[in-house]
Formats: sequence, C-alpha cells, structure tokens
Amino acid sequence: MIQPSDVKARLRLLRYGLVVIVIVTFLVSLLAPYISLRFVSEAGINPPPITDFLGTALLFTVVVAVIAAVVYFVYQRVLTQTTAKGGDQ
Repeated sequence: MIQPSDVKARLRLLRYGLVVIVIVTFLVSLLAPYISLRFVSEAGINPPPITDFLGTALLFTVVVAVIAAVVYFVYQRVLTQTTAKGGDQ
C-alpha cells in the first residue's frame, strides 16, 4: 500500500523532472539550429540571428509542456486511485 506521503513525494519528483525536461527542450530547440548553422559563417554568409528560431523553440516547448502536464495528471490520478484502493482493502 502506498502512503499519502509517498504519493506526494512521487508527484513532487515527477513534477521537478518534467520541468527540467521542458527547460531542456526549450534550450535545445533554440540553440541546436543556431549551432548547426555556424558553418555558414565560415563560408562568408551571415548566419540568421538566434531570434529567428525563437518561434519554433516556443512551439516545441509548448507541445512538450502540454504532454508533460497530461503525464503528470494521469500519473496523479493513477496514484490516488491506487491509494484509495489500497485503503479499502
């Protein structure tokens, strides 16, 4: 049986992990295209500014944040149902 304090601890750990995933998604989706186009400057062409990739980075971040929120609430529901069923037995 899962104790209510265990449920809170598990949800807190999952929440922190999902926040880290969302932040890493933003940074990678913003910086990866900019770094991959760095070779363009060696050819004498000005690379696009980093702000050109901001819209795509925000889009990816919002999608990942929505998925993270769904995962969190589904996991929360499963844990609370498990706790409720464990208390009935």
